[in-house]
Amino acid sequence: MTDNNNTATLNNPSNGSYDSEIWDKPKYAFPKATSESSTHSANCHCGAIRFRFTISPPLHEYPVICCNCSICARNGALLVYPNREDFVLERPTAEKQGVEGGWDKDGEVLGGYSFGDAKVSHRFCKKCGCSPFSTLVPGHWERFMEAMCEEVRELVPVNVRMITGLDLDALKLKKVDGWKMGTPKYELKD
Repeated sequence: MTDNNNTATLNNPSNGSYDSEIWDKPKYAFPKATSESSTHSANCHCGAIRFRFTISPPLHEYPVICCNCSICARNGALLVYPNREDFVLERPTAEKQGVEGGWDKDGEVLGGYSFGDAKVSHRFCKKCGCSPFSTLVPGHWERFMEAMCEEVRELVPVNVRMITGLDLDALKLKKVDGWKMGTPKYELKD
């Protein structure tokens, strides 16, 4: 199945329409840094959460992850993974929110949602609902990275849809089968 841009569309593996040929294998490596990088400013819809990050290789060369897992598919996330030290949360500020370690822990603006084995906190704006980035829960990110890439480093999954002035057509999308990777399997309970 393709869209008008001749790219494979997202299939829902839970309803039997899963097409394994359009998705990369669950284990994939994040790209290695190059001599070039790009810096981007981003924010949620209402502007209560603002951040910037630098990424290498530059965004126009970086394989942007389009994941079909239960949370990425629902949020429409397109993800890149800058190093933690290259990510700056500008708003809310650490001083204003009483942040521990630079994150708005239990703050007024920045919420977090975890599910399954709770290795990732999917951050969202409590005002407008946007999902700008995630944080890997301390004690789990090392194991996550060992499973996902050749070199272990602390990363921040960033939803590029939050980038100011983003040209979606210029992105190099890489489809990843997060549905099969997720453990435990997502199941909505009554």
